[in-house]
Amino acid sequence: MANAVYPLFKQSLLTEADTNKSLNQTGSNAPYAALVTISSGYTYSASHQFYTSLTNIVGTPQPITTPTVVNGTFDGDDVTFTAVSGTVVGAIVIYRQNAGANTTWRLVLYEDTSVTGLPVTPNGGNIVITWNASGIFTLSDLDAKLDVRRVGQLPDGLPLYAYRYRGSRRRSVGVLAHEAAQHYPRAIGHLGKFRAVDYDHVMRRALHG
Repeated sequence: MANAVYPLFKQSLLTEADTNKSLNQTGSNAPYAALVTISSGYTYSASHQFYTSLTNIVGTPQPITTPTVVNGTFDGDDVTFTAVSGTVVGAIVIYRQNAGANTTWRLVLYEDTSVTGLPVTPNGGNIVITWNASGIFTLSDLDAKLDVRRVGQLPDGLPLYAYRYRGSRRRSVGVLAHEAAQHYPRAIGHLGKFRAVDYDHVMRRALHG
């Protein structure tokens, strides 16, 4: 299936009173990554909300160190899982761990495409997950942007725009999700009420077909 932000995490983003959702690292609160097997293993479901919904975890989940949320992009350091054994790993799940019980650790993102290193068969050694150079995911919906102005296009004709995100004075350059979806629907995910673009996927397809 295509990569997806869990719908119930999106719902939490739209609930101001819910503080159990930040992807920054503050004390014991931090984003984590878990490897899962999807062949007769874990199956993504839009109804899944917390860590306890995960099954068939391979190896030991690892924190995503140096997490950042800048201009709509969530990113962090690549993740190394040490001495992993088990069945074929087909996906990675990002969740938010906190000091409470794992029944409160929110599932954030299910990703089984556009990640370097997957699928992989564990052999007792390390497994390194390398995130896209453009970040793990990016808010890229027109509703999140102001002062949008077209400045060029990619080789495939997809327009490029200069803009700034709401609440920021810094200008950025990129594509609009609703236009990118017409060219590359598999590159579009969701975060809260906004659509997000996998820029690595878009650039590979735009430059190399």
